Amino acid sequence: MVYINIPYVVEHDRIDRDVTARELQALNIDEAARYEAFEAIYHKRPRGVNFTDADQATLLEAALRRLGVPFKRSNESDYKWEGSEG
Repeated sequence: MVYINIPYVVEHDRIDRDVTARELQALNIDEAARYEAFEAIYHKRPRGVNFTDADQATLLEAALRRLGVPFKRSNESDYKWEGSEG
């Protein structure tokens, strides 16, 4: 299992949403993964995308690099405990 953490930064708002949508649409990844990546880039939630196929994760990483979006590969979300306290 591979998780691509995509932290939200204000600079993401400067990336053209149409360009991002085209980049993600061109990838051979699940539709749900495309949606989660787009939401992580522009809306903070989810914080990334979970893949069972490492090849799909690599495709997303390449697209994020082209877009200038920071990311980090890990085995699980860096934010797994967020919102669970209390």
